[in-house]
Amino acid sequence: MEELDIVIVGGGISGLATSLALHRKGMKSVVLERSESVRSEGAAFGIQTNGWLALQQLGVADTLRLNSLPIDQIRDVLIEKGTKLRETVGPASHGEVRGVMRNDLVRALAHALPLGTLRLGCEIVSVKLNETMSYPIVQVLIGCDGSNSVVTRFLGLNPTKALGSRAIRGFTKYPDGHGFRQEFIRIKMDNVVSGRIPITNKLVFWFVVMLKCPQVSSYDDAKVKFLKSEIDMLDCEVAKRGRLITKLGKFLPC
Repeated sequence: MEELDIVIVGGGISGLATSLALHRKGMKSVVLERSESVRSEGAAFGIQTNGWLALQQLGVADTLRLNSLPIDQIRDVLIEKGTKLRETVGPASHGEVRGVMRNDLVRALAHALPLGTLRLGCEIVSVKLNETMSYPIVQVLIGCDGSNSVVTRFLGLNPTKALGSRAIRGFTKYPDGHGFRQEFIRIKMDNVVSGRIPITNKLVFWFVVMLKCPQVSSYDDAKVKFLKSEIDMLDCEVAKRGRLITKLGKFLPC
């Protein structure tokens, strides 16, 4: 029977970062991940000053900077009924802002952990208080297993609620370079917010968010088509060569 001091359920960003933080403080933990490989799903996100300070403490910041451009400014554009009403530009932060691919962050965290810490293919189906001593003993259990958390159910916490927004995120690659400014641009048009942030000189991350969307319990082809039809109505595009949206160029500075 294996006895473990600290077990973290979930090998995503939260679980890996928690384990690495404990490791930096000399505390051993085990991360149990149900997938057979490190999960790399997802697109990218912007990390600001405090995030980079945390990544520096974890020891992975320098690795991530190799594939991430510094962002100098943020540009906000407000458009109503096809007319640009306002555009503001300001510094991105008093510290450091960069766009980072989720896959790069997950792999950097996983590779920084000691061998044997991350155990793949280990699905936790239930959590029980051990009275018979017939199960592996865990002194501390940390739940980092997402919205359908087994640990959350065990603790009796309230179930997750739908946010009410829907988003499409993706990348556009430019083999010869995109030439965009090193800025994060956000455009709000009625019920939709779109934006882009350059990751490298040849890769741009973009997103489109419907702020208020009909409540759905699951995704199917009809719902995906509904979201795409709403996006196609926009008089804009998020990235000039993006495939989902093709009309936004006049609002995006190069």
